[in-house]
Amino acid sequence: MILATKSTDGSLTLKVTGQFNFACYKQFTEAVGGTSAPRYVVDLSGAEYMDSSALGMLLLLRDKVGQDLSRVQIVSGAGQPHEVLKLANFHRLFNVV
Repeated sequence: MILATKSTDGSLTLKVTGQFNFACYKQFTEAVGGTSAPRYVVDLSGAEYMDSSALGMLLLLRDKVGQDLSRVQIVSGAGQPHEVLKLANFHRLFNVV
């Protein structure tokens, strides 16, 4: 599940809980598709699992912001999502904390 919240500075935070997979695609695209934000934070600290479709969604977000590393931050937390991001070398494409 994805919960999108916009902060007072215009940043959009996407809090992912449970499984981050293709079932989240519609929520993800609705959250980022119609909105333009100066900064996006994808919080995976509550995610238990992510797969390759989740990586694809993150790449779509990267394309949306013009590959500007400073505009997207991924909070990876620990566990399986952190390992997937590490194995996919997403630290080279995103600001992963």
